[in-house]
Amino acid sequence: MNSTSLAPRFLYIFCIGYAGSLILDPGGNLLPYLSMIMIIVGIFFGINSTSSKSTSEIILAITLIIPFAALNSIISTNQADTSLKWLLWLATLFGMFLMAQRSGPSVDESLCKNTAPAFLIIWLFLAIKGNFISDTTKERTVQLHLSAFYANLLICSGLFYPKKFLRFVFVILGVVGALTSGSRAAFLLLPLVFIPGIVYYFKIRFSSITLVIMVVGALFSILQNQELTALTFGRKGEDITNIDSMELAERSAGGRAELRQMGLEYIKDKPWGYGYGQSFEVILDGRSLGNNLHNGYLNVATQMGLHIFFIYSLFIAWIYHQLITNERISRRSRYFTLSVLSCAFLRAVSESFSLFDLGHPAAFFCIFLISLQITRNRNL
Repeated sequence: MNSTSLAPRFLYIFCIGYAGSLILDPGGNLLPYLSMIMIIVGIFFGINSTSSKSTSEIILAITLIIPFAALNSIISTNQADTSLKWLLWLATLFGMFLMAQRSGPSVDESLCKNTAPAFLIIWLFLAIKGNFISDTTKERTVQLHLSAFYANLLICSGLFYPKKFLRFVFVILGVVGALTSGSRAAFLLLPLVFIPGIVYYFKIRFSSITLVIMVVGALFSILQNQELTALTFGRKGEDITNIDSMELAERSAGGRAELRQMGLEYIKDKPWGYGYGQSFEVILDGRSLGNNLHNGYLNVATQMGLHIFFIYSLFIAWIYHQLITNERISRRSRYFTLSVLSCAFLRAVSESFSLFDLGHPAAFFCIFLISLQITRNRNL
């Protein structure tokens, strides 16, 4: 098997499987089974590739993680479920590292060529379903909300597609998808998802601290503009809810603020965490807001505990530092990886996404990209 094609082939299988599982069960109950299948496939791809490098480093890393996972399982409100989720996540980490370790030197070209079409599959399926197939308002809202995340990812990966015409098509489709999804986050993040691509094409050089200041400053400026925030739902949001866009924005923004406050209260009550995957139904003004806090970082803090959240944050900061400062790998590889990871981690500010969320193909791909980055830093 050609080691260069490992990750793209894996991603295509998962994207098609993701769309297929939602066709069979729109409620998403099949996604955990799909995740388990893809963990097995990922490990199989890694073990059966052409290279035979040592796996001692990843085994050591998993060994160091096990005590944290064991503690989180012991204190969990559902010990069996949390233990299973930790087992699946560690298996995912092992599989993605194997694939990264055994990917050939031309993997960058293959990733840049295949990632945008793979994310296009999911975005197109969710957008069509949300606009034309779903029967109820709730189903339409959920499908379009999911499509917004993949519209942003389509832009981030499409910016690095090697053929200029298709690169333009992917980016335009992603922008249209974000603007018509009804998701405020997708709209607000549009300027930010273009930053790595702009830096790459114009060959701008700056430190990692400068990048952090730029991203945080831009995000803060956008969120402070009330008129822009109110208009971000646009036509599609009003069509779905029959609520004026200003009223819709105020309701959603207020709800997210309440969720953040609730999350902080949960952390105060139990700073060691409630257990991996253990969420709680949030009730606001007599109505349910779902079973997560719509913030990936708060989800990690409440489920895993503040100690794991601290390690998680440091790890993300270290990865970004490596991406910005390491000159040994190709500029295209660094900024392609930075683009995809930035989109996912910025989206986590308003959605439940994290590297522990194995219900998203993006989570598997982000773990692979991080594993690939670590592997190349060691080998080059």
